[in-house]
Amino acid sequence: MYRVKTTYRTGTDRPIIEHGPWHDSRKVAEHWADMLRTAGYTVSIESQNIHSGDNGDNDDNADLAAALAGMA
Repeated sequence: MYRVKTTYRTGTDRPIIEHGPWHDSRKVAEHWADMLRTAGYTVSIESQNIHSGDNGDNDDNADLAAALAGMA
């Protein structure tokens, strides 16, 4: 499962971070990420499974770091 995380600013000190709905495939999430990028948003793709193997970055701590940052 994958989702798109969108970050933008509205003139405040802190950025606004929105998490999109979960998608079954990375391909669908990448499609939506590309659409949001063309609209000027900063986006990244998050995965529920850090060992899925198809994202290619091998950062096992990325999801943990994102969860901890969301709690701050």
